[in-house]
Amino acid sequence: MLRTVTAFGAGLIIGGLAVAAGSASGQNASSKSAVTNVTQLRLYTIDRGHLDDFASAWQKGVYPLRTRLGYRIPFAAKIPSTNQFLWIVQYTGPDTWEQKEAQYYASAERVALSPDPRVWIARPEQLMVTPVVGPGSTTP
Repeated sequence: MLRTVTAFGAGLIIGGLAVAAGSASGQNASSKSAVTNVTQLRLYTIDRGHLDDFASAWQKGVYPLRTRLGYRIPFAAKIPSTNQFLWIVQYTGPDTWEQKEAQYYASAERVALSPDPRVWIARPEQLMVTPVVGPGSTTP
């Protein structure tokens, strides 16, 4: 039940942010050149007792690096009752999502992150999301 409520809440957040940002997964067909426009929900279950450690390391390392490299992160939050960390990452640009992620993880700054918050992730969930209402959706 708690997982269902968490998923529902995350859906509400994602929907609102996606509509506000006008983001969609995939290619923008209306432009002359291909532009990747992706929104991804990340829900990480964190090792017990390390949610604050993870959030602190993520805020000090991942967040500023990703924003410097052209990503948008409109939302991130801790869910203490389930020991989870939820965030939304968006990218719009000429590279594919896979290329952009490869560049990010191969960057010297990412390799050097200390502490690396990944050490506390017990279970990662990464889901591409597509708006169903509002800008970027397939319905008016």
